Amino acid sequence: MSNKLRKEKQTAKKIIALIVVFISVFCCVFFAARGKFNTRATDGVAMAIMAPFQRAFSWAGSQLIFVRDTVREISHLHEQNKQLREEVEILRAQNLTASEYASENQRLRNLLGYKQTAVQFDLVAASVIGRESASWSSVIVINRGTLDGVANNMAVVTEMGLVGHVKEAGVSSSKVQLLIDPRSSVGTLIQRPESRVAGIVEGDVKNPSYPRMVNIPKDSDVKVDDMVVTSGFGGVYPKGLVVGKIIEMHNEEGGLLMYGVIDTSVDFQKLEDVAVIVASREAPPEPIQPPVQTPGTETDPYETAEKLQQAQQQIQDAQQQIQDAQQQQLQEAGYVVEDTQQQADYVAEEATR
Repeated sequence: MSNKLRKEKQTAKKIIALIVVFISVFCCVFFAARGKFNTRATDGVAMAIMAPFQRAFSWAGSQLIFVRDTVREISHLHEQNKQLREEVEILRAQNLTASEYASENQRLRNLLGYKQTAVQFDLVAASVIGRESASWSSVIVINRGTLDGVANNMAVVTEMGLVGHVKEAGVSSSKVQLLIDPRSSVGTLIQRPESRVAGIVEGDVKNPSYPRMVNIPKDSDVKVDDMVVTSGFGGVYPKGLVVGKIIEMHNEEGGLLMYGVIDTSVDFQKLEDVAVIVASREAPPEPIQPPVQTPGTETDPYETAEKLQQAQQQIQDAQQQIQDAQQQQLQEAGYVVEDTQQQADYVAEEATR
């Protein structure tokens, strides 16, 4: 107990001494600042006493300023980072939109190019807006219907080739049965001039992505890599539409016929834009091209035509000179030619003698 009291008294004395020192220092500084003690000794003592406190206050102030600036900078960077993230998301969305527009623009350009080339067809462009869930890979829905001139059994194509035909035409949309549907059948031909073998292309249930060309006689001239086009038989598909390329040939079970597996020219899993053939006409003949000339003997057809025309004119001039000379001879001999027809008859008679 006594030790505790002794410690408390010592602590009290220390506190009192510190208070006295603090008050003394404060008074010295105060009076020095007021000019009461304008001696070098008092100034030096005051500066020596206050220097640690000044350094402490200065360090604490600088740390507070540093913390304040750091917090302010972190807050600014956080806000800037948030804005940059938002801009990145906006730019990413705009980039995706621009890419989609560019892809759509390219597809429409391809369709436009096909429309300008296939002048025998009247085409109505359409977009794929759905697929039947029951037959995902064989029936699609397009955004064109009877209001746009679309009707049942009209052929549907892309710039790559045949897609299928309109199965059910609605007012503003239509269902299209694809070429690879097992219920579909298309009259076709081998495009190669030496072959021209006819067959029927139908979907394969076992291999939906690759239809088959069936009813091919076993001794027919059909080879791998032969291109297959529509034959025009049946009135649904116009003649000459590209179907695909034969990649395999197999014998039917009976042994008398063959069938070919076809790699279609159209990728049916990526259909987005198509065209409906609403009218078909016979394709115009190709312009006549001049024959291939032997190297070293090439001539300009326009120059040749001009020379031919000049030669004909020279022949006519020569004939006219001969007629004039003959007429002059007849007049000198005392004959009078009444008209040109009589002159021509006389010249003919003289020529026969």
